[in-house]
Amino acid sequence: MISETFVDGKIIKKYKLPLDLIDDLNKRYESERDQLKSKGKRLAGRIKNELAIESFIADTKVYPTLIKCMNEFIMASNHLNLVNSPVLNLNIIGCWINDMKEGEYNPPHVHHDATGWSTVLFLKVPEIIKDVEHEHKFKDGQLAFTFDNGLKTNYFDPIVGDFYIFQASHQHSVMPFKTKIKGDIRRSMSFNFIENDK
Repeated sequence: MISETFVDGKIIKKYKLPLDLIDDLNKRYESERDQLKSKGKRLAGRIKNELAIESFIADTKVYPTLIKCMNEFIMASNHLNLVNSPVLNLNIIGCWINDMKEGEYNPPHVHHDATGWSTVLFLKVPEIIKDVEHEHKFKDGQLAFTFDNGLKTNYFDPIVGDFYIFQASHQHSVMPFKTKIKGDIRRSMSFNFIENDK
């Protein structure tokens, strides 16, 4: 399993997931979309389409890989003494897909009362207009993690198949963007997870 680790006060791990698993999840979501309920009431995003997928995520081809990544993250964190012991009995609580359109964004926020861990998996990424004069200012559509009491922010380009795991208390956001093709979406899946009671 290919992964990268970033430590900026808190651990962030990025895993590369196979694209056939991403394609399968996209197809399943699109076939179920009209029956799914909005999750927007509980989320921070300025996003119209935030749909709950708890009803089928465990039945998708990607699910076993997500579980492997979650367990690997916990064990790696334990190795760095950030948690007390490896956790192999985990429970996903809340799972949703965001179809983010041009001009939408996610303000700085934390997840699940800042307990447990959270994730972001990129499923579709549009061609984003890069119309800034100075390249270092271009953050459009990027996933941002804030640390050092809000003094620093790290930005990550959305890439299909990239799966991020981080502490639910790690403040993060998504920058707005403009697309080259009107109506194109930036699709991501997120969920929170905790340790099951033993």
